[in-house]
Order: sequence, then C-alpha cells, then structure tokens
Amino acid sequence: MSEKFNGIKIKSKLTWSLGGNIVYALSQWLIITIIAKFGSAEDLGIYSLGLALTAPIVLFFSFQLRTILATDSKDEFTFSQYYGGRILHLTLSYVVIIPIAIIYSNDSVTRSIILLMGLVKYVESLSDICMGYFQKQSRIDLIGKSQLYRGILTVIIVGFIYIYTQNIILSISGLLIVMVLRLVLYDIKHLKPFTKVSPVFGRSSLKLMKMGLPLGLTALIGSLNTNIPRYFLDYYSSIEEVGIYSALYYVLIASNMLITPISLLAAPRIANAYNQKGRKAFTNVNIQFLTFAIIAFLIIFIPIIFQSELILTIIYGEDYASYTNSFIIISFSLLFGFLSAFLNLSVISARLIRIQPFINLIATVITLITGYYLISLYGIYGAAWSLLISRFIQFFLYLVLLLYIIRRKGLENSF
Repeated sequence: MSEKFNGIKIKSKLTWSLGGNIVYALSQWLIITIIAKFGSAEDLGIYSLGLALTAPIVLFFSFQLRTILATDSKDEFTFSQYYGGRILHLTLSYVVIIPIAIIYSNDSVTRSIILLMGLVKYVESLSDICMGYFQKQSRIDLIGKSQLYRGILTVIIVGFIYIYTQNIILSISGLLIVMVLRLVLYDIKHLKPFTKVSPVFGRSSLKLMKMGLPLGLTALIGSLNTNIPRYFLDYYSSIEEVGIYSALYYVLIASNMLITPISLLAAPRIANAYNQKGRKAFTNVNIQFLTFAIIAFLIIFIPIIFQSELILTIIYGEDYASYTNSFIIISFSLLFGFLSAFLNLSVISARLIRIQPFINLIATVITLITGYYLISLYGIYGAAWSLLISRFIQFFLYLVLLLYIIRRKGLENSF
C-alpha cells in the first residue's frame, strides 16, 4: 500500500500540489472578484457572512481530524474510523446550524444562504478527511489534483451561474454541486485502491471526538477570531463593508494556499522528527520551515507594499483602491499566519493539544477588545489593525510553546 504512495517523486508531488493549490486559490479569488465586479458589495457581504456563521461550527465539529490522521504515525485508528467519525461529527454540526439560521435573520435569502453554506462546508469537510489520508502517505500530488479540479469547476459553474443570473442563492447551490462532484468522482475514487472507504461508527467515533475536542475548540475559537471583525462590521456599519473587508482579507486565504503544499509535507516530517529523532533534528526541521514561511511572506508582501492601489484596482475595481492602507495592514498579518501554521504542526506532533484552545482564546479576546474599540471608530481600517494585533499575539504564544517543547525534548534525551 505505502509502496504505491512512495513511488511518486517528490518533485512531481510538489509540482502537482503547488499547481493545484495555486489554481484553487485563484479560483476562490476569481469568485470574489466576479461577485464584486458583476454584482454588489451587498451580495459579497451576504456570501461572506454565510461563511462567517457556518465555518466556526463546522470547524469545531471537524475536531481537526485531518491533522490528527496526518500525524498518526502509530496507526492508532484506521481511515474508516476517521471517516465514520467525521460523518457523525458533521451531522451534529448541521443540527446546530439549522436553528442558528432561523434565529439569526428573518430574511429568507439570508437563511437560505446560511443553510446552503452549511451543506457546502459539510461536503467539503468529508473531502478534507480524505486529504488527511493522502497527506499522511505524502501523496500531496493527489491533494493538489483534487484542489485543481475543484478550482476549475468552481470558476466554471459558480462563475457562470452568478454572471448569468446574479443570484447568490443559485450560485452557492452550484458550489454545493462542485463539492459533491469532487468528493465522489475524485477523492473517494482515488482512496479506494489504497484503503477501505466505508465508514465505521461506534466507540472509535467517540474516542476521536474526545481526542480532537481540544483541537475542535482551538479551531472554533480560531475561526471566531477570524470572523469577529465581520460580525462587528455588520453590527456597526453595513453588510456592504463586510463584503469590502472580506475582499481585502481574501489575500490571506489565497496566499495560504501557496504554502499549503509545504505544510502538507511538513506535518509527517515534523511528527517523525519529534517521535523518532532527537532534539537537534526537531529544532532544525522547525527552523527550516519557519525560514520558508518568512521567505514566502516576503515574496507576496513586497509587491503589495509598492503596488497595492494598482493590485486592488485590477482585481476588484476602482471602488476598492481607496482601501490601500487597510489592504497593506491585512497583508502584513500574513507573516504571523504563515509562522503560526508551522508552529501549530509542532504542537500537535508533540500532542500538547489541550493547550491550543487557550492560545486561540487569548488571541480571540484580543480581537474582541481591539475590534470593539477600533472597528466602532475606524471601520474597515480598525478591523485590519485588530486582525494584525491578534495574529501577532497568537504567533508569539505558539513560539513560546515551541521553545518549551524543544526544552522538554532536550530533558527527555538527557535520561
């Protein structure tokens, strides 16, 4: 089984993974651009708000099983157990989303979008657990291809529907179709030759829930941390400003896709360095990936500093060019996001999972405090600063935790 996986060259894996993630990132950016140029900031705001309300719930009930699976070097659970657990957990998430959609708004369009987006995230998370198995086996080429096909289909189906109808409900319905096609025709199909795909329920689902609960809380708090500025903008300003901020913020989402191929390879490598090698090897592998994070950030950030107005005009139109200062501040937070992504892998590999919710909770409290004051006074510009401050605090706490892990590893090796 593993021989088939390991037969693919690293260069080919990286090429497919990087290419797939670039296409996917561009496709997501194109959808945001299409809505901004052919529709309205209100549609973009409603679309973003639907994501902001459903993502924290689905992320919590996903319990980061993908990362647990990818770093499961001891094979504690089979893929079928992970898959069964994911289905059960996601079903619980949708049970929570339904009353939230009913309570949050009396508007039928908003309710429909929340419910549809919940289904989109449900199916997307089923694909996510498949990606975890590919990641564990270092088959990031399959992950890249999955992202590639998803990106192409998203632009074709969702883009065409919105340009032709300018109906956001029909467009999100098209996105749901894309997610189902990707899961059935690619992800599951390519898993079958290597492992059993049929889900297994029972005690394993509860054990995985118990193991992943701290990570679920971490993801929930982290997602709330990301979306709190949108909630404040919706409350203090308008749904249009939610859409504008989301368009500016999307540079983070798109840019994260560029480091995803490396982070996918990093997870098993960091886990192996921690479990099978000494303190020096674990420290060196962290230095390598953190250095990569800094270089990747500079490649993205330098053009934004000098050409932010031009970039915003080309992508979203002249109406967005006046938000260059906010765009630069949001883009700078990429540095701390990139670094935290790799530090997070080290923390999970060391299985210090219970500490993570507290780190994200502190960052979220910072976002609440800064968001409350800054967004009420400065709108989108305040939201950008709130994001930057929160990301820096989160990175600093993860760095302290990494230093603790390295020190503990040194003490273990001394005995």
